[in-house]
Amino acid sequence: MAQYSFNTLAPEYKALWAKMVLKKDKIAEATTGAKIICGDPDKKRLKNVEGMTGVPWFVIGCLFLREAGYKNGHLRFDRWLHNGDPMRDPKTGKPVRTVNVPAGRPPDPSVDWEHGAVDALKKEGLDAIRNWGPEHVAYAAEKFNGFGYRNPNKNIPSPYLWAGTNIQKPGKYISDGVYATVDPKTGTPLYDEQIGAMATLRQIMAQDPEAKFEVAVDVPEPQKPADAPLPPSPKADDTVSEVKPLEKSKTIWGGIITWLGGMIGSISGIYQYIATPWGFAALVFITGALSIGLYLVIKGRIDVNNIMKHLSQDDSDG
Repeated sequence: MAQYSFNTLAPEYKALWAKMVLKKDKIAEATTGAKIICGDPDKKRLKNVEGMTGVPWFVIGCLFLREAGYKNGHLRFDRWLHNGDPMRDPKTGKPVRTVNVPAGRPPDPSVDWEHGAVDALKKEGLDAIRNWGPEHVAYAAEKFNGFGYRNPNKNIPSPYLWAGTNIQKPGKYISDGVYATVDPKTGTPLYDEQIGAMATLRQIMAQDPEAKFEVAVDVPEPQKPADAPLPPSPKADDTVSEVKPLEKSKTIWGGIITWLGGMIGSISGIYQYIATPWGFAALVFITGALSIGLYLVIKGRIDVNNIMKHLSQDDSDG
């Protein structure tokens, strides 16, 4: 989709990369990850995949560190690049495809890690990227992980890219399709604690002179502030929406007017009976009921316009 083409998103990536600063408590983690990626034999294996795809070895390293992490000072070459799933069944030791998204990869699970990595990169079309720069790395990383964080109900910079930096904001997917902004146990803002790909990239480029971009990338200057709302994601499929603010909701104002009209009409209808005990009790009951209705309208629980619309349709159908 053009909405998520590189040319559309590159100005945003460029602006965020330019102002990105690692958080002090995350520098050590990012530096450790960078050292592992730049060290042997890890770097050699990453370079083998670069030779088969054209994707820079240090970019592959940033993605793989994010997906699978490291163990005993080395990247987890016993896990698929696609999503960090194990390459072998822990019980039988037999080669297995991925289980999590994307599931069923690679088609032939008996291949080595390098050829599995080629499958992962080509599946997302990253081998088609040319003239790599930081903006391309950001685009490749978000495309690899998915654009779900751009959903209007989230709309935050993807922590897959920016975790551990000043760009990061609260919110993360705690599992496939499950998103949260608050820790359900503590009630505190929830952050993705794993270091982001762009933070790792910054440290790699500071450590290894071979980690550089051969061709300068000509990217237009941002046409909007870096903190402007991100566009919605076409991949996002959840339909949860926030309750509209009172001052912005036409439905709520319509509901208030309807409530006032109903209130006046009810009082007029029973005016002649108010002097009696039963009349006064009826007035109190109607006032209370309408007040509850007004509260529900304000809280967004009742959409008066839709109710009136349905009633009109019912009348016309009859």
